[in-house]
Amino acid sequence: MFTWILERLKEPSSWAGLSALALAVGLNDAEWAAIGQAGAAIAAAVAVVVKERAA
Repeated sequence: MFTWILERLKEPSSWAGLSALALAVGLNDAEWAAIGQAGAAIAAAVAVVVKERAA
């Protein structure tokens, strides 16, 4: 399930959909920026923990 989510997040349409959803529920620019920063922090934490694949 986690792999599926990561694969979807690599697609630009997923980000467009998230943006549209945020607008639909009424998030303002500051709230959307905070969500983006939290997402970046989570991605950074995952990058530190996840082992790289062999080439």
